[in-house]
Amino acid sequence: MRSQSTRVCVGIAFNAWCLKKMTKLQGHQLKLQYAQQTAWKMYCVALNNKSTPQQNLSCVWTEKTFQTEAFSSGREKNLHLPPVFLGWRGIGEAGVDTGALRKEFLSDMISGIESRFFEGPENKGKNPKYSLTDLDNENFRTVGEIIAVSLAQGGPSPAFFKEWCHNFLCSGEVDFSCLSKEDVADVESSLLISKVEDAADIHSLMMWADEIVSCGYTNQIKMDSKESMIRAIVLHSTTRLIPMLQQLRKGMELYGLVNLMAVNPEACHSLFVPGKILKPDADFIMMSCQPHFSEKGTSRERTERKIIHFLQDFLQEIEASEKTSETFSNITDGNTGGAGGEKPESLAVQHVLQWITSQSHVPILPDEKRHFKITCKFDHECKERLGDHSICYPVVSAYTCTVTFPVQHLDTYTMFKTIMSAAVRYSGGFHRV
Repeated sequence: MRSQSTRVCVGIAFNAWCLKKMTKLQGHQLKLQYAQQTAWKMYCVALNNKSTPQQNLSCVWTEKTFQTEAFSSGREKNLHLPPVFLGWRGIGEAGVDTGALRKEFLSDMISGIESRFFEGPENKGKNPKYSLTDLDNENFRTVGEIIAVSLAQGGPSPAFFKEWCHNFLCSGEVDFSCLSKEDVADVESSLLISKVEDAADIHSLMMWADEIVSCGYTNQIKMDSKESMIRAIVLHSTTRLIPMLQQLRKGMELYGLVNLMAVNPEACHSLFVPGKILKPDADFIMMSCQPHFSEKGTSRERTERKIIHFLQDFLQEIEASEKTSETFSNITDGNTGGAGGEKPESLAVQHVLQWITSQSHVPILPDEKRHFKITCKFDHECKERLGDHSICYPVVSAYTCTVTFPVQHLDTYTMFKTIMSAAVRYSGGFHRV
């Protein structure tokens, strides 16, 4: 019964995500178009609460009262998210789901799931957060279903799991002998391990006796038992997450994903554990670009090549800023990833990629990656067409992976950087009218 209703659940989550991005005018249009009041109520709740789909995950994903005819008639093995969004992302681009909407939805959901339901250092794997409230609401089961849908739809892979978590998802069991302090991700347990390791005498060690005992350590606390105490802390921190992983695994039974992982754990390893699937960088975007230059040797062609060089400099500057920010975070937060494992939002290369193509990840399948292209066009006549004006922003068509640069407003790198930064930060999403 659960799997039969999953198509409806996915449709509701997608609809609510679209509703969150709509303007009030588009919401009024939706109210007039749809007779069912459930969609309108969901939109009002989203506006009033100002919550993201990830923050209201269980309510959005498990709601079964609103269902589109196009979606309900789809087959589970060939799931397509419903084309109900009424807005535009670029000029003349109707909001029909030809793939870009689905990619952006899944990209936002997987990214939100990682920050909301997992904790740990970046690029070293994360554990589920210990939350009995989310467990009781079956949110981790919902997370598992979303992960299964994302992988089935070619969306981003959840490559942020610790190695032991991936092994559990494959086998349903924990190999306790393989657990170490590197598998601890929560801040409290990590700090307690550091306190035990740094204790210089029995008096300083006894200061943390209550916390050590609460982790299940029952032997005598003494200096030569540090390894046993640390082992108890590690087991306490990891084994308490087993119910969350069990519920997550239950949700991942959708489309037979769990069975596939059990049969081919090595093939699925790179989809769940960081290391193999790389984040998009400046080189990936530039290698994917296919500029449509004007006739060779003309002044237009020289200007267009200058803009492409600006784009490369812009991406490399963002990439360097990311690395500096990550290094600073590691120095200040140690191995804990900071409070809650979250960092303040800043402009990243993956944001630029999602702005242009709706997906923030490098394509997973080799064939898809080989044919992945970004078309760059150049608008030389905006002033002749629009009259005297001070600024234009690049226009993207996510469905065709095309970006058009307003040449007459990008004379210098400073102007290019200012306009591009504003465009990526504030014009993402399918809500342009």
